[in-house]
Amino acid sequence: MKISVVASGSKGNLTYVKTEDASIIIDAGISKKRLVDFLEKNNIDNSFDAIFITHEHIDHISGLLGISKYLNCPIYMTSGTKIGIERKYPNIFESRIVNVITNQSVFYINGTKITAIPTFHDATDSNGYQIESNDDKLVYITDTGYIHTSLLEKISNASIYVMETNHDPDLLLSCEKRPYSLRMRILGDHGHMSNKDALYNLCHIIGDKTKLVFYAHISEDCNIPEIIKQESKQMFDEMGMDVSNIEFVYTSQIPTEVYEV
Repeated sequence: MKISVVASGSKGNLTYVKTEDASIIIDAGISKKRLVDFLEKNNIDNSFDAIFITHEHIDHISGLLGISKYLNCPIYMTSGTKIGIERKYPNIFESRIVNVITNQSVFYINGTKITAIPTFHDATDSNGYQIESNDDKLVYITDTGYIHTSLLEKISNASIYVMETNHDPDLLLSCEKRPYSLRMRILGDHGHMSNKDALYNLCHIIGDKTKLVFYAHISEDCNIPEIIKQESKQMFDEMGMDVSNIEFVYTSQIPTEVYEV
């Protein structure tokens, strides 16, 4: 399984995933040009099997019209997400194949198994994705205030995690660039996970098969990788966890390399 987080954060989101049977994009919150530049740089052709959308916020769908026309492949999303997108862009799905899914539904792209994972965000019907191919499993969870405990066993011991580490609460609360109401929304159960919340969840799901963790949707104003690194070491040490065989990657608007597990 191959993966690159091409862009992650409030300025745009898109992740590339390649399994043995399928080529997939998660979210389309950047321009078609940025995607084309990434594909050309990494010698990846534009023969894709699916676009998965997590929710209707602009940083996840701003490039959907151009990208979906360019890739000319089916789009998958929940009915609530579809309704939310159509409110903003009434004709965006004209001549496009849209497959409506439900949270926790299971479906297949060729031989690749996809499970929709419910997330908890201030969107109509948001979700993450679990992607399984052969013995590899990828779990993609961003833009959520928390992860429900009932999901932990299902998403445990994945090969790859793309996990939101959005903010440091102290930096967020002191960030005068953001209105008080926005700060409270981010801190809420339907906002974004803090570093410590994400790390606590990771401690309960990573296992001996885990090889790669992407720290995702990192706030440019209310977080820095060094804080995540320090809090990661502290949390893993406190939990007595050996993570020496796991590579941790900090995402941004600059594409990561294409990793393979």
